[in-house]
Amino acid sequence: MLPACLLATLAAPALAQPSARDVRDAERTATERRRAAEAATERARALAEEEIRLAERRVEAAARAQAAEALVEEARQQLIAARRDGQAASAEMSRRAAALRPLLPVMLRLSLWPAETVLAVPGEPDDALRGALVLRGLVRRLEEEAAALRLAEQAAQEAERRAAREAESLATAEAAAREAEAVLEQELAEARRRRGAAEEAEERAATRAAEAAARAGDLADVLARLERERQRREAEERANAAARAAEAARRAAEEARERRLAEAARARAAERAAEEARAEARNRTANRAAPREEPPPRQAAAPVVPTGGRAVPVAGRVATQWGEAVAGGPHRGITYAAAGGARVVSPCNGRAVFAAPFRSFGLLLIVDCGAGYHFVLAGLDRLDASAGQRLLAGEPIGVLGGAGAAGGSLYVELRRNGQPVDPRPWFAARG
Repeated sequence: MLPACLLATLAAPALAQPSARDVRDAERTATERRRAAEAATERARALAEEEIRLAERRVEAAARAQAAEALVEEARQQLIAARRDGQAASAEMSRRAAALRPLLPVMLRLSLWPAETVLAVPGEPDDALRGALVLRGLVRRLEEEAAALRLAEQAAQEAERRAAREAESLATAEAAAREAEAVLEQELAEARRRRGAAEEAEERAATRAAEAAARAGDLADVLARLERERQRREAEERANAAARAAEAARRAAEEARERRLAEAARARAAERAAEEARAEARNRTANRAAPREEPPPRQAAAPVVPTGGRAVPVAGRVATQWGEAVAGGPHRGITYAAAGGARVVSPCNGRAVFAAPFRSFGLLLIVDCGAGYHFVLAGLDRLDASAGQRLLAGEPIGVLGGAGAAGGSLYVELRRNGQPVDPRPWFAARG
């Protein structure tokens, strides 16, 4: 009995010894799962590149939408100026008509009996001649003034009609730009969803590959483990090299993107300058026919993405400037006044580090721009960015509230190493 038990005990390890086929199967499984992990990593990288491409398209769509908002606001101001000019012309006409009303009987009589008939009135000839000349000059002057005022009123009415047509066409363009931006929002959300799924798949594939490799190690001998370790090191080196190449490609793509954005900004600036020159030429032509008071210059803040990744955050006018005296002391930022629902974009390349309601600020966004700089933006009605999100300069991060004639306001503060600094040089920089 004892020899039989001893024999069974000695035979047990022999039965547990893996066969060559078991080793090959385990290693094949490990190789397949490692390849699956690499494929999942490649898919995640491709989707990340697609997200960057869509984000760049989103920046361009936001720039188009903001340009449309700025043009609509400009047309609205032109309409207000045209109406003001029309009202002033009508008031002047009414004033002059009231002043001429007492002379209407005289003018009626002169229409029946010309001024020369005064010469036939009994009296001194010199007095009669002077009276005739005075009346003739008065009639001519009144006719000239009335004609000039009629021309001015017609010009103001035409300006109002032109501004109304421009506002309508620009509102249509703005709606089209917002529609395109909404499509891009959906595409970007889909890309992020797919990227999240790919990252989960990558993580699961990597876990399975590690488990398979561990099982294969238990079945193989020392030389097989050393061989797999060598292969792992080589694969890691190749992956590191690929990562460095991908980083270099990303940097090159970002530099190319910034060059494209700078060229587009210069093209838009040239187009605006040409349009302003054409408008000035039209104004000079109109002014020669009917001089009128020019509207006061407006302080526009149309978005521009200069080289270096910087953008004015909203299309509007500066309501309160940096350093201006306010109730609490010197203003520590810039407050923009813009139309309700205006799109707000990131002023820099960076990362959102805070995106939530905060005390009296309401919805607050803080963007880390690097080098100790942080932008604080408050007054948003909706946030489209979340904490931790990477942002490109000009990428939409939210919209303003304040629907209606009053519009909305955006408070922008720039801090360096925690201290407020003047943001105007930041926006003025073009390098």
